[in-house]
Amino acid sequence: MNTKTIGVIVASGLLVLGGVVEGAQRGWTLSLKPLGSTATTHGVTAIVAPQATIGGPANGIFCTSAVDNGVSVQELGGLPAGLHVTVNVQSFSTDFNPVAAVIVSKMGANGANNIQTTTFYDDDSGGGSDPKVDFVTPHAGVYLLLVNDKTDANVGCFRYQLTVQ
Repeated sequence: MNTKTIGVIVASGLLVLGGVVEGAQRGWTLSLKPLGSTATTHGVTAIVAPQATIGGPANGIFCTSAVDNGVSVQELGGLPAGLHVTVNVQSFSTDFNPVAAVIVSKMGANGANNIQTTTFYDDDSGGGSDPKVDFVTPHAGVYLLLVNDKTDANVGCFRYQLTVQ
């Protein structure tokens, strides 16, 4: 079986600094400050040493929103049925205990004229307090990754790695 690693680096209105590439590994120093500001964004305290380790070259950096139930939603893309998928989520913020879910929906005739939603959820399987969602795609569709703080009390930043086999 071939393994393909997929990920994205995003800095939406934030200054994300310090990507250092050495071979197939990336080390990150994360600064979460709005461009031109010295204030920390949304009270997020960045940490240099993540709680767990994601190996491989493809990773994304994202933050949850500072609103009630500020779930971060990332599109994992369209996937066919029968693939083994692993999504590792790694926290980059102190006091941020991430939980993750991957969802896919069916609508219309194939969904019996209802919206059928399949959800895969994890809390701490990735090591420390980091989630690892591991599943086989039940049907073709666009899969979404949802990440939030377990208690919805803290805003935090994370990266994820999607592995499809």
